[in-house]
Amino acid sequence: MNTPMRKGWLKKGCRKLRMGIIPLLFLPFFSFANGMDRADSLFALANTYYQKNAFGQAIEIYHQIIETGIQTPEVLYNLGNAYYKDKNLGHAILYYEKAKLLAPNDDDINLNLAIANAHIVDKIDIIPDFFIKRWIVRLVNLLPSNTWAILSLVSFTLMLALFLLYFFSGNRLLKRIGFYSAVSLLLLAILTFWCSFRRADTISGSAAAIVMEPSVAIKSSPDAEGNNVFMLHEGTRVMVIDSIENWMNIKLTDGNKGWVERNAIEPV
Repeated sequence: MNTPMRKGWLKKGCRKLRMGIIPLLFLPFFSFANGMDRADSLFALANTYYQKNAFGQAIEIYHQIIETGIQTPEVLYNLGNAYYKDKNLGHAILYYEKAKLLAPNDDDINLNLAIANAHIVDKIDIIPDFFIKRWIVRLVNLLPSNTWAILSLVSFTLMLALFLLYFFSGNRLLKRIGFYSAVSLLLLAILTFWCSFRRADTISGSAAAIVMEPSVAIKSSPDAEGNNVFMLHEGTRVMVIDSIENWMNIKLTDGNKGWVERNAIEPV
């Protein structure tokens, strides 16, 4: 399997401030830098364990990083690799899926997820989305939510400047250019703001989950005595559409639905 390690870190520039006296105002930033330094050290340690084939120790360290509140595609991807090497297919797919949520266009993540999915027992047909929906998803996934938000803010600021040009310019040509350019930038600002909102909502509102049990019976109702409608196996991806107490109503990509106990699946 192609499992290149991610050795980089998103906050390479965060280092301890070398100052004799730190104003109180900067103490939160100092704490953040210390936290990122510790995460950097843990990340390097986990990678070292992985390279020594000590996958259990690597998994433990990656989880320590996640427990600090830091979840980056690099950490989640490496954790998925470690679980895969440790022959834990369900958790490997779970963390590849989590990494893909944050970096949907990453080739390594998509390739390793596809390789892991090839080992799943269940072969479920996928009903393709309408082509316009696929185009919209691709557009939203082009950039992170924060980048879309920055583009929206820049577009809105330029729009205001061009409206000022329209109102105060005495040149008819400049007024026309300012007006139509401002309208275009307003539309762009609205579009990029919507993309930012949708990208963030995709991550925070994901209803996907992964089956963790070697095999589990899907019931016709949220009841242990309900009829078995079909079986699912470790690593299969499902969508959660409802829940009642300890039961989750799930839907597969082929449209089949049923109920499964909450502890049999893990949300992405």
